[in-house]
Amino acid sequence: MTKYLRLRADLALLASGTPTFATLADQIAEDRDLSPTRRRDMLSGIARVAQALGSPTTDIPCNGRWLQPRLARITPAQLGVTPKTWANSLSNLRSAMAHAGLVEHRKRRIGDLSPEWRALWTQVLEAKDPTVAPAARRFVFFLSAMGVLPEDVSQADAEAFREALIRNEVSKDPDTAWRMAINGWNLAGQRFPDWPRIRLHLPDRSKTILMPEATYPAGFIQELDALIGRLAAPDLLSEAAGARPLSAATRKQYRRQILRFAATLVQAGMAAEEIPELAVLIDPPIAERGLRQMLARNGNQTSRTIADMAGLLRNLARLLDAPEPQRAALKLLAKKLALPPQKGMTEKNRARLRVLQDPAQQRRLLNMPDDIFARPVRATRRYSDLLAREDALATALLLACPLRIKNLAEIDLDRHLQRPGKGSVFLVIQSTETKGGRPIEFELPEGVVALLDAHLTSRAPELCPPATRFLFPKRCGTDSIDPNALSARIAKRLRKELGIEMNAHLFRHFAVMLWLDANPGGYEVARRLLGHKELSHTINMYSGLEAKSASRAFADLVGSLREGKQWP
Repeated sequence: MTKYLRLRADLALLASGTPTFATLADQIAEDRDLSPTRRRDMLSGIARVAQALGSPTTDIPCNGRWLQPRLARITPAQLGVTPKTWANSLSNLRSAMAHAGLVEHRKRRIGDLSPEWRALWTQVLEAKDPTVAPAARRFVFFLSAMGVLPEDVSQADAEAFREALIRNEVSKDPDTAWRMAINGWNLAGQRFPDWPRIRLHLPDRSKTILMPEATYPAGFIQELDALIGRLAAPDLLSEAAGARPLSAATRKQYRRQILRFAATLVQAGMAAEEIPELAVLIDPPIAERGLRQMLARNGNQTSRTIADMAGLLRNLARLLDAPEPQRAALKLLAKKLALPPQKGMTEKNRARLRVLQDPAQQRRLLNMPDDIFARPVRATRRYSDLLAREDALATALLLACPLRIKNLAEIDLDRHLQRPGKGSVFLVIQSTETKGGRPIEFELPEGVVALLDAHLTSRAPELCPPATRFLFPKRCGTDSIDPNALSARIAKRLRKELGIEMNAHLFRHFAVMLWLDANPGGYEVARRLLGHKELSHTINMYSGLEAKSASRAFADLVGSLREGKQWP
């Protein structure tokens, strides 16, 4: 009987004979062409990266595609080393792989460029442009090495560069590096008069299916806009409209969902001209056709997006006063695709909170904003240092006031921050601006006020124009930052500074965890803290979160009884 050596699943698709870190280390150790110092640094890089990956060197392949996603998840904070130390380790590992011929050597010296590229790149360096130089450098050196003249650069060259990154990148995401390089190239064309006027394109990363509105009959769009307008100011005496006006964000979401469903029907084979009115979408056979198309894209499994779409079609039938048999058919479709109600937090969020049950981790998180503000703002890195302060201020506010990210991102200095006197600052958000329809009011702690004032006095003009009214503005200062963008920045900052995975919404869970840990069963205060309408919702979401304090109290009880003490 033939016996096979069982291979680890994550190594099964690698080419046979792919060298491991152990093989690479042996090769470097025996290479006498390297100086003792260089050999030591390369071996140190191999060993440190292997330790960070948590596997022996015999189990780690020298393969960029295998290493990239795993190393991308590691931060210096997780390892307890400085960013520079970790960067040096990765650089030494890559140098070892390049020395062994496993990846290409990087060319960095301007003398490596052809005369045509050298002239252009000299302009960029002399301008000391902080954006173009780091973004486009590798692409420029790649083009020069490939013998491509500046005036001959094409989209095909951009794609070839992407393939080169995939083969030769070790620790970073090749797609991110590629997109940064292409954006840097296009930005150079705007800033430098001698740069080739060749615009390169990036593929759209959006997974949402949408079509230009002009694709549909004009009557369909007009009827849709009229419906959305009705939802903003419903007829209070109409059974179909619903009594409560919907927020602007909800109306925008509904409009987008309806347009997305229309595009799904077109993808399923309908012509756009066959959708002249909203009533077409709620015809049960057509609705089922679109929902089946969504299921097919999702492996024939329902999802929150699909369930929400089915529910919206059911509600749309009511709003359009469809006949009862039609409403019943759509209700049945929605019921079949509905997901069971969420009971408590997801396991993913519970796992992330579990890390923050460690008192040392709690202190690091709670002190992070002050630690960032304690660092000097460097003249050479002023923009990045002020950006770190803005992220730190957002974190401090979430720790003191567990807001939803939309309310945090849209804080208006004139409307939402009130200073009645004696140094007090109140964060006040009206009921019309909150998801639960309840007003929010927090008095900011003195420490947070100090960070707020320090940031406001130093942020202009790098982060926004002077007198910008938004606390977290777009760089032009005309509007507040997109909530998703702010959330992503906060998560990235926490990962970089503390090595933890924590999104903006998890701060709400963290606040309740701290409260219930100190006050088991204190759900009413937790409800008020989060602005929930119903206590039952708070209990359903956080039931069991105080298990740590409850188990500790029980352990104390058992310990007291063993010692013959009277339990209070």
